[in-house]
Amino acid sequence: MAPKNPIPKNTGTPGNPPGASIALSTPRVELPGLNRSAGPDARLPEPHHSTQLPSGETLPRIQIQDLIPASLERASSGHPRPTENIRHYELPPHARTLLPAVNAEGLRVHRGRIYAEVQYTTTSTVMVDWDEGAGTYRAKLPQEMRPSGPALHFDPQSNTWRIGEPADSGVLIESAVHRPAVNPQNTPSQALASLAQSDTTAVYIDTRHYVWDSTTTHHHGYVVMHRKMRLDDTVGPQSIHAFRDDNGSFVSVEPPTHPIDQPAELLPAWTDRDIWNLYGLQGADITRFRAEAHRTGRKPQWAGVRTDRMENTYLFDELRRWLGPDMDRDMLSRVLDHQKRSPAQWVNHLESVTLHRSTPDPQTSLPNLATPDTPLSRHLTPDSLAATDSAPAYGDQRYYTWDPDKSNAHGYIEMQRKPELDDRHGPLTQVAFPEGTELTIVRPIKYSVEQRAFRPYWRDIDIWNLYRIEGADILHFRQDVALHLKPPAWVRQRDYPSQREQLIDYLRLWTNPDSPLKSRDQVIARFRPYNLSTEQLARLSNEISPTGQFNNLINDEVPTWVKTHQARTLVVTRFEQFDPYLPEFKAEIIRLRNQGGGTSLLKASLTAPFFRELLQRCGFKRNKHNYLYRDDIPAVFKVDDRTPFEFARPGSMQPRPLATEGSTSGTAVSALFSLRTAMSFANEARGLSASPGGHPNAPQTAHESKQTTDAASRPRSQRIMFCYLLDTRGIEVVSGQDNRTYNTTRITPKPADDSRLFPSMKLEGHVSMSPIGFTSRRIWLVNSTMTRAATVDDIHTQARERATGSSQSHDNAIEGRTRAGDLNRDEYDALIDEVAKAGKRVLELPQGKDLFSTDISFPPELISLS
Repeated sequence: MAPKNPIPKNTGTPGNPPGASIALSTPRVELPGLNRSAGPDARLPEPHHSTQLPSGETLPRIQIQDLIPASLERASSGHPRPTENIRHYELPPHARTLLPAVNAEGLRVHRGRIYAEVQYTTTSTVMVDWDEGAGTYRAKLPQEMRPSGPALHFDPQSNTWRIGEPADSGVLIESAVHRPAVNPQNTPSQALASLAQSDTTAVYIDTRHYVWDSTTTHHHGYVVMHRKMRLDDTVGPQSIHAFRDDNGSFVSVEPPTHPIDQPAELLPAWTDRDIWNLYGLQGADITRFRAEAHRTGRKPQWAGVRTDRMENTYLFDELRRWLGPDMDRDMLSRVLDHQKRSPAQWVNHLESVTLHRSTPDPQTSLPNLATPDTPLSRHLTPDSLAATDSAPAYGDQRYYTWDPDKSNAHGYIEMQRKPELDDRHGPLTQVAFPEGTELTIVRPIKYSVEQRAFRPYWRDIDIWNLYRIEGADILHFRQDVALHLKPPAWVRQRDYPSQREQLIDYLRLWTNPDSPLKSRDQVIARFRPYNLSTEQLARLSNEISPTGQFNNLINDEVPTWVKTHQARTLVVTRFEQFDPYLPEFKAEIIRLRNQGGGTSLLKASLTAPFFRELLQRCGFKRNKHNYLYRDDIPAVFKVDDRTPFEFARPGSMQPRPLATEGSTSGTAVSALFSLRTAMSFANEARGLSASPGGHPNAPQTAHESKQTTDAASRPRSQRIMFCYLLDTRGIEVVSGQDNRTYNTTRITPKPADDSRLFPSMKLEGHVSMSPIGFTSRRIWLVNSTMTRAATVDDIHTQARERATGSSQSHDNAIEGRTRAGDLNRDEYDALIDEVAKAGKRVLELPQGKDLFSTDISFPPELISLS
């Protein structure tokens, strides 16, 4: 232990003589997710350093449990238990460099003050003072007479100080008792909940004796830690479930009763860490919280908000989970902050909030605006949240009617509440902006005569479309533009599906500041002859003058470099001319193919001859039917009723008999580009009654009708459909969406004498298969949870190795159980897992994400040296 009163030496440092004082300071704490009331994308101010504690007026108050053993706290000399974390006492890096070197006791002494090197998650420097009651140093702030920070102990091996008692007992998990104060404004039930939670013990884990996978992120925020080898139970349990607190420390918690890698069945919008972080619950209490909240639709009264979470930052996130997890976080924070309630009032309001029970997402495409009774995108307005008895669907668009063809001069559509509904369902009227087939509710503006003078030709919807600002922010925007003739620094353009779309909207707005805006198609037509890349469109945007013309030019003239580039694109002599367009083009191809619909903005922006050359440069080829195809698509997904063994035994997937010619050079086999879509067809087919047509939406070509008929001829209980992943590298694949987007002259109108099949379903394509079939080493079976896939060859081999009888007994047994009516898909999932355990090739697929063809990356093939 370090001496109680080391003699301070005023040694000074180079550039800082002994007589000079050092401006030591404590860094200002910034909380992640703290909403600011400036512009929607206002820049955060530079960190401000001060020697004073942040006041409650400038920063939210936050209490973080320090690592102080209860026994040491009780032995302190009458000091109250510290409420600030050690990071609050850290010196900024520039002040640390001005201090003298560390002595043998891990201390730095300067001008009568003592500073300790503290090893936490990193090594930092804090001011300290001796505490007689604790018998050690405590952290302190420069303005304090007595130290208020956590107690420290000296570690001679590292010559640094640590938080808490020395670990001389060998027990490496230290505990500290949380004792939150009971808020006098709480109800009796809340007070009881606070007292009950004050008895819980937060167990902090000494990470020196545990290891964990830092690259794995579990859905509920758990970190699974394992005790290091050659250590016994004296240092802690074999494995621990933990949460990381706001400071990065690990807190031991009880293991959950549900899987940690997927949302819980009840209250899926909450992760376990959300509940633990706000209410201090864990283990069985979290299960109880979920069950009661799901049953009653309200927060359990016995679950009280922790006193150190009585901040709007935390409470707004919790209210968002109750009112609607799909709400925009920033917009909701602005709406709630607009009501100027204290955290205690929001906690009280939380007791009356009811659970928003969302309906399942429809499997069909988005509804059209012509059916206004259909729910679209939902947002809440300030008026809707001002109601004390807020229902989960308050202001829901299902309660409103509107005419999608009627909008006012600024693009607003007025929504009227249905006559039979009262104020509990939302305000009488709301306004929204249309975008495609969706509506977004926004705050309207009531313009005065003076306000209309600022950029009168710009509609609110035009400004909102580019910058996503509304209400008073639009008024502020108009005033700033009128004064400075340029975009304000506080606005940021929204995220667009493509940079080209963003730049075209920017040119549309800023090239017409004093005249009616042209349509997007008119702007595209203006710049189409020049074949500009996105880099060139960005350069052009930077050259717009305040009058809407380009610098030093008049009317619709364009800069000289634009005309020079146009001349070079009229005759293409080098493929390198297309390089600037390739990244944009490839991203657009994948986006439209995965969406299963849409139009090409790049094609519309370029001249037809130049775009035809670009198609070839980007990897498209034409087959004998004049369809566009690619041979670099990694994989596709196919639904089939044949078992993996039926492909593995002959070593190939044989094509079905052909009734009519398909779109590919060889036999056309229907497949999908989305794993989730393919698996949904495979799952739905299990419950369908036998019918010649099979599933009405199932992807199939006419030559696959025999496959459907064979499956349909079996009894309903004997059907099972598999989802296969086909390795299509180097194989011709005709995408329906690619041809609909980039080969319209071949598709529409279709010649009267053309009887060839074309992939007409969304997300569908055709794979060209040779007469001898598709080799089995290219066929992978995907498990039912869409998390793993293995080749049919390896599955067949694994089934044979598992068998105890003849070489083919086990795979026949599996097929026998399937044919007998037990749709035992678990058997195949287990075989895939056994293939993985045997060290053979498998595809590990991320859970919960819809995978598309271009997301697949195959592992290298194994080479046997025997």
